[in-house]
Amino acid sequence: MTTQTTCDGSRNDAITVRAATPLQLYAAFRRQHPHTAIPADYVADNGFQLGRWQDRQRIAYMLGTLPPQRIAQLNSIGFGWSDDDAPLPSVPPRDSKRRRMLIEIAAYREEHGNALVPANYVTADGEQVGQWLYRAVKKWRADALPDDERGPLAALGISPSPRPRGPRTVAHHTRTAVNPHGQRSTGARIWA
Repeated sequence: MTTQTTCDGSRNDAITVRAATPLQLYAAFRRQHPHTAIPADYVADNGFQLGRWQDRQRIAYMLGTLPPQRIAQLNSIGFGWSDDDAPLPSVPPRDSKRRRMLIEIAAYREEHGNALVPANYVTADGEQVGQWLYRAVKKWRADALPDDERGPLAALGISPSPRPRGPRTVAHHTRTAVNPHGQRSTGARIWA
C-alpha cells in the first residue's frame, strides 16, 4: 500500500491494485468513503467484485459459517456488518434444517446471481430447497412466518412479494409445423 498526497494536501491511500487482498480493498474503500454503503454490484479497479464479497461475508456471518479468525480480521478493518447499522439477523444453531436450507439458498444465489430458487429445485444431496422456500414464502405472505425467520430470508434477497414470471411464462413461437399426415403448416403456434 502506498500513500499519496493530493493537490489540496490531503492524504489518499492507494493500493497496488493487482496484489491487493479483499481485506485491503475493503479497508481502502472504507478509508476513502467512510460513510458510503458499498453497492452489491460494486467492482474494484482491479475487477474484483467487492460488493459481492462483502455480501458473502455478511451472509456467512448470519448463517454462523464464518470462522472466528475471519470475524476478527473483518472487525479489525471496521467491516460494516449491515448498511444501516442494524444487527444482522441470525439463525440459531439449534435450527439445523433452516440453517441448511438457507446455506443452500445462499449457494444457489451465489451461482445464479439471485435467490429466485425454482419450486422444484432439489440439491445433489436430495434437499428439497425449492419446496421449503415456497412454503416459507407462503407463510410469510399469510403473515404466519415469525419475524426471526423473515430476517435471514430478506438478507438473502427473498421477499413475500410475487416473483417475476420470467422463465416460468409460456412463450409463444411461430414455426413451421408438420401435422401427423406430413403436411406443413406455417404460422402454427407452438408452446415453448
